Order: sequence, then structure tokens, then C-alpha cells
Amino acid sequence: DAAGPTGTTDATDTTVADADLFTLPDGGRILVRPLVPTDRDELAQRYLELSPEARRLRFFNAPNHLSTRLLDYLMDVDGLERCALVAVAIDEDGAPGVGLARYSRSPDERDCAEAAVTVLDAHQNRGIATVLLRRLADEARQHGISTFTASVMWENRALLDGLRAFGAVVVPSEPGVATVRLALPDPDVAPPKSEIHRALRVFAERVGEAIGLRFER
Repeated sequence: DAAGPTGTTDATDTTVADADLFTLPDGGRILVRPLVPTDRDELAQRYLELSPEARRLRFFNAPNHLSTRLLDYLMDVDGLERCALVAVAIDEDGAPGVGLARYSRSPDERDCAEAAVTVLDAHQNRGIATVLLRRLADEARQHGISTFTASVMWENRALLDGLRAFGAVVVPSEPGVATVRLALPDPDVAPPKSEIHRALRVFAERVGEAIGLRFER
């Protein structure tokens, strides 16, 4: 599930305005760009394509569909405090959105932000989550964020153990849930030589299985 922006060996990219074009290991291409207001209806539709189990693991107490309130929450981005990036499969009919990454800066720790990545079930294991999270990390660093946090279910021991092995800090949060803190890698450090980059990749590859923003009903 390896892929990434320029500087990695697994993908290439071309920058056009605020969008980045990535070629994945399987030859498919995705355009990564900021979430825009016109994505609202498609976001609601793509959510319905997630399996019930995927919704539970990605969004914890997620509803069967996105209500107006939840859509308002997801669409409320400013690129600074709250950032969201969309992955678009440009070679498929209709160029559908297939993934979404977002962060929300902590009001108490200004250098920390909760991060979440979701990739549609049919597009898992293609490297899309890795691309999205690394691109999201680039955006976060530009705005003074040095640490990503995420809520992970304790039941996903494999993910938690893997993240701990690469230096992530795991602490109890609430019943059944742990908080993971992961320092963002320096963009000047070559990914193969950085343990933090490896942790970021583990984070991305497993994030679709266990991590997501929780919604308040």
C-alpha cells in the first residue's frame, strides 16, 4: 500500500494550482485537492458506499447517513484550523471522489491536530491513504502543527503496537478508546531513513480500519 508525493520511490506527482496529481503503484491516478463547497452532495453519497463495519471503525458512533448537521460539520473547513483534502480518481468515469483526509487543530494545544483519513472500501490497499496523510501533514506543518493525534479503538492492538514501535505515544482516552500522538516528519528527511516516516505510513495504511473523527449527534 505504498505511495507518496515527490521524494518517495512509489509515486510521482504534478502540481496544478492547489491540486496534486499522483500516480499510484497500480498505475491509477488520483488528484488530491482541497475540499470545496460543491463536494457536499458527493460526500453524502460516498458515505453511503461505506460498509456498516467501515462506518463503525472510521467514525465510531456513525449514523446510517450524513445528516444536514454532520455535513455542515464536515464541510466547515478554513484551510488553517480545519483542513480537508479529497482524492479524486480522475481516470474513472465521472472522476469520483474516493478518499478524504482532514485535520482539526486542538483548541488547547495549538501545535496539535486530530487527523482522520477515509478511503472507500473498493479503493483500499492502493496507497491512497498514504498519499492523503502525507499531503495532509504537509499542509499541517505549513500552519504550525507538529503533531497529529487520532482516536483508536483499543481492540485494534495490531495498529497500536505498530505505532508504538515507531515512536508514537499511546494513552487512554475514554472507555474503549486510546489517543495516539504522532510527531510529523521533517519534510527534508528522506522517508526511507526516517522512523517517523515509517510510522506515518503505518498510520495511513491502517487508518481506514480504525481511526476517524467522531460525530456528536
